[in-house]
Amino acid sequence: MQVQRNREIGGAIYSMSDLKFDDKVVADLLRTIRVSDQSCTAYAILRDRYKRRSTLLDLTILLISAWLTAMIWVEPTIAERLTPHGASKEIWLGVLSVGAFALSLIQLQVNWKERANSFHQAMSVLSTYVKELRPLLNSPDIHKIEAALDRYQAITEPLMPIPESDFLKMKQRHQLKIKISKHLDEYPGTNLLLLRLVLRWRDNASLRSSSKEDNDQSH
Repeated sequence: MQVQRNREIGGAIYSMSDLKFDDKVVADLLRTIRVSDQSCTAYAILRDRYKRRSTLLDLTILLISAWLTAMIWVEPTIAERLTPHGASKEIWLGVLSVGAFALSLIQLQVNWKERANSFHQAMSVLSTYVKELRPLLNSPDIHKIEAALDRYQAITEPLMPIPESDFLKMKQRHQLKIKISKHLDEYPGTNLLLLRLVLRWRDNASLRSSSKEDNDQSH
């Protein structure tokens, strides 16, 4: 069957004219690319989030440890200057020791560094898979497409799941990224913050207008 269509995936337009495709297989391929691309964005956001948290926690423990070490080995007069006003040196040393120990326990419990690495690995695996799928949009080999799609579950099953509470936020950020990317292709000098605000205002204004129309129709 001859079909002709242009499909948009991740902001790019793909032409599939004059090729023989099974509609269901093509639809599955398009959906898999779209879902995988969205998951890549989510994994990248989660990776950066937990990497920032891990780095902040590591630096806080290092700074407290350095402060504690300095107070022990420096001259007593300098140690007094490193102690907050109104607190004794011994009490402050105890506070720093307990603080460093407590943060170390938190570090072991939350394991943010490992989670960041897991999300990074998931993003890398899915990104590689999407790169393999995109050329198939212009391939007439249905069996090759089906074989690639059959690997989806085996590839994604071992990956770190995206938290359910973050899913809609991740989807929103992915869609915003696509809209912003398309706009920048035509207007590269656009202020990104202003563009985000305009998109949010437009969509929320549309939502309010739709809600008002529904209320009017109900009456």
